Order: sequence, then structure tokens, then C-alpha cells
Amino acid sequence: MTVTDQRNMTACSINSSQRIELLDILRGFSLLGILLMNMAFFQSPLTTTSLGVEGNESGIDYAIAWSLFVFAEGKFYTMFSLLFGIGFVIFYDRAKQKIDTPKWLFLRRLIVLGIIGVAHAVFVWAGDILFIYAVSGLFLLFFVRTSASRLWKWGLFFMSLPVALLWLSTVSVNASDQSSERAQQYQTDTNEMKNTLSEVANFADEAYSSGSYRAVTEARIDEFGLLWSGEILFTISTFVGIFLLGAAFSRNGIFTSPETQIKVYKKLLIWGGIPGIFAALYASALPATEMVFPTINAALLYSLMQISALGLCIAYMAFIALMLGRSKNQKSILENMAPAGRMALTNYLLQSLCFTTLFYGYGFGLYGELGRLEMILLALAFWLCQLKLSQWWLQHFNYGPCEWLWRLATYGR
Repeated sequence: MTVTDQRNMTACSINSSQRIELLDILRGFSLLGILLMNMAFFQSPLTTTSLGVEGNESGIDYAIAWSLFVFAEGKFYTMFSLLFGIGFVIFYDRAKQKIDTPKWLFLRRLIVLGIIGVAHAVFVWAGDILFIYAVSGLFLLFFVRTSASRLWKWGLFFMSLPVALLWLSTVSVNASDQSSERAQQYQTDTNEMKNTLSEVANFADEAYSSGSYRAVTEARIDEFGLLWSGEILFTISTFVGIFLLGAAFSRNGIFTSPETQIKVYKKLLIWGGIPGIFAALYASALPATEMVFPTINAALLYSLMQISALGLCIAYMAFIALMLGRSKNQKSILENMAPAGRMALTNYLLQSLCFTTLFYGYGFGLYGELGRLEMILLALAFWLCQLKLSQWWLQHFNYGPCEWLWRLATYGR
């Protein structure tokens, strides 16, 4: 290992005493929400989300699906992303105090994360989020000297940009003459995209339910590539915006110094929760909508989901921060989630590995067999096991296995 590698490792290594407990608790909590949402996607092709496929649940299954849509969908990936932005500031600020090339060190960290993400998408599950984080995270390097007062403005700009573009496309399409050559070409392109999505979804559905590992891998590659090619600009812009909002929180000490931010958390709870819940309820009342063609319903649904995801996510984070300082009993309960948060990368990958093996045809073949209630109970039980397993692991090791690998590839040791 070179002298530079030694300095890099010293600059950015974080021991347990340096960690911010609230952030680990929030990561541990977000793992539950992510798993609750992913359970349905482990049992269906990812490309069906763009086609607006409507479920046929009834009774308790419908109630659970509705509750997940309102209170969970999009909220926990947003939380994970805000925490990524917060973590970026902590990582970069610690690095620049010790070394001359903190940007290069962060870039190495992103490259390794991207490689892990691609491997996850190809060999385990196409719904990977890590590669998107790695690509979107590159844009953070352009904002390392930006003040907190400007970071949140840039964050809202990047988050609002896809919404604005979708509404502009919707207005343009609906205002144009439907018989015009431009409108007809647009409709033709949309139909081709829908056909492609349907073909990929049908192939993936068959492969996941009864195909060999090779067939499933081909389906994963098809879905991952199609999702990236179709929504890349919207996705990157959204994640960059969320990362920058997280960076703004970190610069202001929000969620990184909980004892001094009680009034702020109360405001975030109200100003995030109220618009977030109303937007989520409004979105839940809309019919299932195809997200391929820019219709008014599609633009409205997308806008409401963005508002609800950010608003409720911030409200959840603020509520946990407030509860952490209330009493010893509440604190002790919340602290049980911290070890899982310290091993968030390992636990996220473990969820995908275990449940794709459980559901896919090359494993136990339970694809499409479980209802919503069974999925929720199974997800909760698995998450509770992860909490205990993480506690046990960190009693014997300093890092989770995937965190250690990420650290090794980043620092060279």
C-alpha cells in the first residue's frame, strides 16, 4: 500500500465512536421501508411500473397495497438518498482536512459502488439502486464549495426539473393537432416503447417464475438496460436533487447534531408531513396510469408522488430524531436499528439475494405465490432478523462484509 493510500485511509476511516447514531438509526429504519416496497417487485417484472399495470387485490391485500402506496412508496428510497447526501458532506469534509485530493478519493468510492451496483443488477436483481447512486453522485463533486443556502435551492431545482419537463411535454402533446405529422410520430414512438416494455415484461415474468439462472440473468439485463435507457435523465436529475438537499441538511447540522435541532425537527415534521400526506392521498385516488405517454394523469401522478415522497420522508426522519431525544425507553428501542444501519449496504444486498432466491424459478420458485399480507409479515420478520444479525456481527467485526469490501477497494486496505 502506498503512502497516499495510507493517508487516504486515515483521512476518511470512521470508527464506531465517530459515527452519528441518528444517521445509522435512520438507515436501519429505511431498510424496512425499502424491503416492504421491494417485496412486490421481487414477484413481478420491474417494467410493469411504466405500463401502469393495475393490481387485482381485494380485501386485506388491497388495504395493504393502498397503505404501502400512501405511506411507503418512494419515501424510503428518498430517505436513503438524503442520507447519501448527508454522508457525502461528512465524508468529504473529513477527507479534505487530511489529504489534498478528497475529490479523487470520493470518485474512487463511487466507482467501486457503481461496480457493486452493476454486479447486483446483473447477477441478483434488476431493481438495483446502487449504480444510479454512483452515477448521480458524480454531480456532487461540482457542489463541494456550495453553501447550504444555495445547496437546497439547487436540490429543489434538480428535483423539480423532471416534473417541469413532463408537464411541458404533456401540454405540448395535448395542444398539438392530433392529426399533425409530429403528433402521429410521437404516438408511433410511444406505441413502439409500450410494445418493447410489454415484450421485456412478458419475457421477464416467464423467466423469473420458471426459468433457469441463465434465463433470469438475461431478463435482468434486459430490464436493467431498458429502465436506464428510458428514464435516465429523470432519474439522475431526481437523485442529484435529493443528494443536494441531504448535503444542505448536513451543512446546517440537521440530522447530524440532533440535540441542537429540536425546533427544526418539529417544523420539518409539520411542513413535510402535511403536504406529503395530502399529496399521497390525492395520488392514491388517481387511476392506474401509463407512464410512457405524457398525459395529464401521468404528469399529475408523477408530481404528487414527488411531493409525497419528499414530504413524508422528511417527516419520518424528523419524527425519529424527536423520539430519539424523548426518553431512555424510546431511545433504547430506536438504537436497536443502528447496527443494521451501519451495515446498510450488506443488508440491502442481502435482502435482494435472499428474496430473489426464495421467489425465482432457479431457487424455491414461490414467484407470484404470496399475497400482500404474507409478504408484509415475511418482510418484517426478515428485517427483525437483520437487526439481530447486525448486532451480533458488529460485536465481532468492525464492518459489515460488503462495507469492508467497499472500504478495501476504496482505500486499498
